Amino acid sequence: MTSSIFLSITAPCYNEHESIEKVVSYWQSVFVDHGIRGEIVIGEDGSTDGSKEILRRMQVDFPNLVVVDHPTNRGYGYALASAIARSQGDYVLTIDSDGQFDAAEYTLLSAEMAKGVDVVTGYRHRKQDSVLRIVADRGLNLIVRMLFRLSLRDTNCALKLFKGDVARRLTVEARGYPTPTELLVRAQTLGYRISETGITHHERAGGKTKLKALRTSWQMLQFLVYLRYKQILYRANVINSF
Repeated sequence: MTSSIFLSITAPCYNEHESIEKVVSYWQSVFVDHGIRGEIVIGEDGSTDGSKEILRRMQVDFPNLVVVDHPTNRGYGYALASAIARSQGDYVLTIDSDGQFDAAEYTLLSAEMAKGVDVVTGYRHRKQDSVLRIVADRGLNLIVRMLFRLSLRDTNCALKLFKGDVARRLTVEARGYPTPTELLVRAQTLGYRISETGITHHERAGGKTKLKALRTSWQMLQFLVYLRYKQILYRANVINSF
């Protein structure tokens, strides 16, 4: 796909009224500072706290802000997938909308992509989170390496850069937390080249996380086993798509 839009910043949003205006305004400044033509595509996932209204108001000042409106909450994965599907950029950056990642660090991912890969995922140098979630993430990466032979340091980091056509080809079935890892597993299975580079992780710009650690970890394990089963069937030519 050849587009006049160079970079699409894509993100889900659910009840982020404390941070969304500041975060989106910053993303716009990244486009200006780097002299690139970009768009911001938000999967607005049925927010009930005024986030939707804030984004609609911001569209008046930022015509390159696209809001994909979901009347009800469908989950992180659905919201992010809808944003990616609406994107038009030659490159697609996935990111969270709570300010934990710096969109300007797309340059780090882009430098790595220039080495001839299709996807670059960030890995967090120092994760700004609770000890329980840090331990859970390390366990997750170990499971991913065992199940999929995907040897990356931080598969579930939200900050990733894709070639646009690659991103728009990938299916997302996860509703929530497993989504960033799912994108990498699907890219690997379809033969795309993946690399990684270190990025900065910040505390949330506002609001509270929606994740419940123990329940989320159990759901993550169930989903990864399911995804591995589908991968086996796809590679055995039992199913047509993955």
